Formats: sequence, C-alpha cells, structure tokens
Amino acid sequence: MMTMKGSQGITTVAIVEDQKEVREGLVYLLGLDPRVRVTASFERAEELLSWIGNTTEPEIVLMDIHLPGIDGIEATRALQTMSQSITVLILTIFEEPDTILAAFRAGARGYLLKNTRPDALLEQILSARDEGSPISPTVARRLLDELRREGQNAPASDYGLTTREREVLRDIVDGLTYRELADKHHIAGSTAKKHMLHIYQKLNVTSKAEIVRKALDERLV
Repeated sequence: MMTMKGSQGITTVAIVEDQKEVREGLVYLLGLDPRVRVTASFERAEELLSWIGNTTEPEIVLMDIHLPGIDGIEATRALQTMSQSITVLILTIFEEPDTILAAFRAGARGYLLKNTRPDALLEQILSARDEGSPISPTVARRLLDELRREGQNAPASDYGLTTREREVLRDIVDGLTYRELADKHHIAGSTAKKHMLHIYQKLNVTSKAEIVRKALDERLV
C-alpha cells in the first residue's frame, strides 16, 4: 500500500472500514477535495495499529466501530496510548447512547454518521483539524437526552465555571471551533480562547478530547 506525507495546509486522513464499498467510497469522496489527502485505508484495526508505528502519522483517523477482530472503540483506546496527536473520529451507522459514550471515553473526538450528506461530512472532518469535536446533530441530541435522563436526580459537579464558561463548554461538546465560538457569542477570538483557557484550568484537563469526556462523564452540560 502506498502512503503519502501530508503537505502544509492539507489534512491527512486514514480510514478503517471493513465494508469494501463504503471504504472505497470514502476514499473517493475525500479525494475530491484538495484540502484532504487519504494516506491509507484498512479493513481491520490491527492493520492500522501496525501501520501507525512505521509511518508518518495521519492527523485524523476515521474509525468504524463494528470491525472484525479489534473493534473501533478498543482500537481508539489503543491509538490514544500510542499517540496523543492523532484525532479519532468515529464513523458509523450506530447511534446508541451507550456506544457514543464508550467511544468518547475511549478517546474519540467526534462521532459522525455514515448517512451524513457528503458535503457536511467533509466539513465535519475538517473541523476536527481546527480543534473542533464534530458530532452529527442526531447523535448530539440522543447523547444529551440520555445524559439529562441519567442526571435528573444527580447534582452536577461544580468546578466554579461561570455562566458564560458553561455556555462555551456546551458549545465545545457540540464541536464548535474558536472562530465559531467567537461568532456565536459575538466576542473576539482572543476572548473565546481566554474562556477556553479558564475551562482547561478549572477542569484540570490538557486537551479538547479530555474536556468532552469530562463534560459528558460528569454531566457538566
């Protein structure tokens, strides 16, 4: 299999999908956009994990969940131990809340559905490059509804977050980038980053993925 090193400004992507037609369709779709380069695609997670150790790491991995051998959630967890710089986006037809939560707890930064429109899917993938945490809207609704039901009688953890910081935290979980946060709240980009820094400090986390996991696990949104 030939692999290619990503150029500046181009997002490099690897794909793990056991269905050949879907895998080849994703390679074709992403290959149409000059902002993306698919460096490799695999049928099994074991192939990806072996390849990662012997090549230039892709920036993003699109990971199916139900794979032969190691499943996508276990593979995501393994990737996080190998490299903190790889962004894993789950791409699946499944949207059960338990599966979504398990994926985020394993280290996934986004959860996208295969039936997403091609143009929207591409933009969601690219948003991850800009520190977003893309989640398909139907997935976000299911996930938040489930978390609210679970936490109806449980007090939320209190990290001293201000009202604005809680709003920003919810937007982070929804996958908004710095620029989108600034636009939504009509604030400067530097102010959005300042809110983010305060949230990092108060929650004692060091990455966007940790913020999402902690917010979901502790029902902060």
